Amino acid sequence: MAMYKKTEAKEYLWLFPLFAGICTVIAILAPTAHFGYSGITWDWWMWDLVTMGVSGYPPISAFISDTDFVIPSIVSTSALLLSIVNLFILSGSTKKRNLDTKEFIVMSVVSAVLTIGIVIYYMVSVDIAFYDGMTVEGEIFPAGYHFWEAFDTGLGIILSFISAIVSFIGVGVFRYYSKRKEDIVPPKIDTFKEYLPVSKPIGSLNFCPECGYKVLHTGVKFCTNCGFKF
Repeated sequence: MAMYKKTEAKEYLWLFPLFAGICTVIAILAPTAHFGYSGITWDWWMWDLVTMGVSGYPPISAFISDTDFVIPSIVSTSALLLSIVNLFILSGSTKKRNLDTKEFIVMSVVSAVLTIGIVIYYMVSVDIAFYDGMTVEGEIFPAGYHFWEAFDTGLGIILSFISAIVSFIGVGVFRYYSKRKEDIVPPKIDTFKEYLPVSKPIGSLNFCPECGYKVLHTGVKFCTNCGFKF
């Protein structure tokens, strides 16, 4: 009779949400857009900070007070902060193995979709507001110009999308290792206390019928080792 040996294949999967969270943190701190021409520079942050500089003069920093810019900035920054918290919680829980496959997938997808959706919302909202014209530190910028035609996409936007991609990759890797069958090895007396043959019913011995892993809590709905739904 055969049994499954213990697996450590998912040991480093917590790094995916951690890396995605770090990317999102940097995305908030980095400019979302940059303009540079003939010694004139203009950087724009998601949280409504703008810095303008002219060669030979000290740069000017200001916060946009126009409501059309303020609202998208507040909504977008708040949503990314929620995504960051979710990713760091997910990373810690995955490292401690305190969640099942479904929870990992849901939390990862929520962060990825939230990040992509909110960045698209931010880009569209800023473009619409900029097209209507704006005033910064007494300087009037005429209407009729598209923001993303005048500005280059900054690291804040790029890293947000990278964060979402990493989250989706983490889901794929997690699902792969959760469904993969481990190498079959003959049962040994000294390891019998941890695993039983997969033919044993879970109702009587509390072992996963899919991989043979010992289920410590009788009320769980999923195997914490392979993600099998009981």
